[in-house]
Amino acid sequence: MAFKLGKETRRIRSSNNTPIFRKKLDGGIIGEANMDGSIYISEDVEPGSDLEKRAIAHEGEHINQMEKGDAHYTDNHVYWKGQKFERRNGRIKYMGKWYREGTSYKDDEIFGGFPWENEAVKAENNV
Repeated sequence: MAFKLGKETRRIRSSNNTPIFRKKLDGGIIGEANMDGSIYISEDVEPGSDLEKRAIAHEGEHINQMEKGDAHYTDNHVYWKGQKFERRNGRIKYMGKWYREGTSYKDDEIFGGFPWENEAVKAENNV
């Protein structure tokens, strides 16, 4: 029995061809990086604004982190460079304490923020 190969092509995603979608995001969330390589930007962010550019750079860094294998997440956990952190109700347990997802050194100078967020903030500041 013979078969014919289809003409399907698959795109390899990178930070250079990341699909960006606008959608309603939960209160105060500006952007989200997704495991499928796409980025969501809040529909409340003005297209072409400095905020949009910074959000794309920030979320793009998370895409880069995932592509390199440094970061990964599920509904219940965040993985960073081989470490596993519990995740629930918009918080992540890090070093024995629960912190709001997205916390960086800008948000909590005492804690210092999640390392994956601090890298993303640096990328955002380079815009």
